[in-house]
Amino acid sequence: MVKYAIFSDVHANLHALNRVLEDIEQQKVDRTVCLGDLVGYGAFPNQVVDKVRDTCDVVIAGNHDHAAVGIMDISAFNEYAHRAVIWTRDKLSAINTKWLQSRPLNVVENEIQFVHASPVEPRKWHYIFSKDDAQRAMEHAEAGTVFVGHTHVPFDYMTRLGRLINVGSVGQPRDGNPEAAYTLFDTATGERRLIHIAYDVHAAKDAIILEGLPPFLAERLVMGR
Repeated sequence: MVKYAIFSDVHANLHALNRVLEDIEQQKVDRTVCLGDLVGYGAFPNQVVDKVRDTCDVVIAGNHDHAAVGIMDISAFNEYAHRAVIWTRDKLSAINTKWLQSRPLNVVENEIQFVHASPVEPRKWHYIFSKDDAQRAMEHAEAGTVFVGHTHVPFDYMTRLGRLINVGSVGQPRDGNPEAAYTLFDTATGERRLIHIAYDVHAAKDAIILEGLPPFLAERLVMGR
């Protein structure tokens, strides 16, 4: 039996991450997993990377991590994401850049697969929005239970091939709830709990503005969209 805390899409939001890690500390979990996108959009890339590296047992690479460390082409990124990536590249320390470059795309343990976007071609960052998407994705799964992030919208789909769970977003939720989200999972019972944690959204918003990042990236934190 293993009790997991699993989170994703921190996006350099240190205020949200701190609150989530404080809550995880109270949950007495066995393993803590981050599904990637530590950086991008937010104002504290190095602080977030440092904290995740120090507290997580497993850390998966996300597309914004690959973008920030020069592994992937960013020509298809929207204006806001593109500007944030360029800013983040300039801010990341050499140590953190190298560490992000070394993160795996996929980890399987305890009959669970952890991946940022989808078990289908993890490096291509496919989106899963619906149960039909989940069904197709599970055809490529390496375990009966798969955890993802990427869309910033939590879900829990049971398909004929297994279970696919999106853990939500710590640092930039897009489900209409501005609170930070993460997931608890118990391998013994299969129980999944989606946890929402209030944090100082306005402090995170102000930090984005102070760093000269696009104001939209600050405003959407308040909207949770």
